[in-house]
Formats: sequence, C-alpha cells, structure tokens
Amino acid sequence: MDVFIKRLSNALAGFACVILVLVMLTTFADVVGRYFFNAPVTFAVELIQLGMGLLVLFGLAITTLERGHIEVDLVETLVPDIIRRLFAMIAALCGVIFIGLIAWRLWDRGMNFLGDGLATDVLFLPVWPVALLMAFAAGVAALVAIAQIFMPGLNEKTPEFDPDMEI
Repeated sequence: MDVFIKRLSNALAGFACVILVLVMLTTFADVVGRYFFNAPVTFAVELIQLGMGLLVLFGLAITTLERGHIEVDLVETLVPDIIRRLFAMIAALCGVIFIGLIAWRLWDRGMNFLGDGLATDVLFLPVWPVALLMAFAAGVAALVAIAQIFMPGLNEKTPEFDPDMEI
C-alpha cells in the first residue's frame, strides 16, 4: 500500500512540474509579448490562474507524504518519544480533516460548475474539469494523511528515510 501511495504522490508531483513549466512559459510569452511587441497574450491570466490552482493541489500529496507542511516544534524536543508520535498522529488526523474538507468542497464546486456551464472569460474553457482534478489531488493528499495515521513510519521528515522512494 505504501508503494502505491508513494508512486501516486510522485506522479502528481510530476504533473505539478509539467504544469509549473507551462505556467512559466505562458508567463514568459506574456511578458515578452507585452514589453517587446506591445502584444500581450490575452488568455495568459486565465491559464495561469487555472494552472496555479492545479500546481498547488498536485503538490499537496508529496508535501503531505514528506511531512513538509509548516510546523512549529517548540515542545517537540522536550517531550518523550511516545508524545511525539501522538503529536504526529494528531497532525495527520488534522490533515485528513482539513484536506478532506478541501477535497469535498472542490468536488461539490466542480459538480456545480458542470451543471452551471461555468467557463473562462476569454477562451471559454470549462472550469469544472480543473475543479474536479483539484478535488482528486486533494483526495490523494487526504489518503496520504490517512496512511500516515495507520503507518506512522511512512516517510519520516527526510526523503532519505526510504531508499525505494523515487524523487
């Protein structure tokens, strides 16, 4: 199970990398067009907005897997190991709740967008597929957080913990 979760998280991170490159190229073309040719890319803002949403949520699973979320560890060095494990389980439970809520709301919004026929202003791209992809990515991140509750050793804070993980 842990190999499946790691591969799925890595696949989403790979898609996030592709999306990042596309957002960068779109931004580059827009800036060059605007400042050198006085002809900006008219649909750049739409693509960048959609791409940034996908980028953030596609990177959420690998961040959760590597326990890379922001944390404050003021008392971590002062408490025994069993309490640290309890803190890690509580953090994973909070991750399941919050990321699960994000996935649920994104799925709901995506279905509403599908029913409403919401599209972007310039290219008239439908918004619902992006919202549903974001919901799927958040669902994978919630699955990773669930796995961390039941498999506490699933990737400690450093990627070197598991030599089988492909980064």
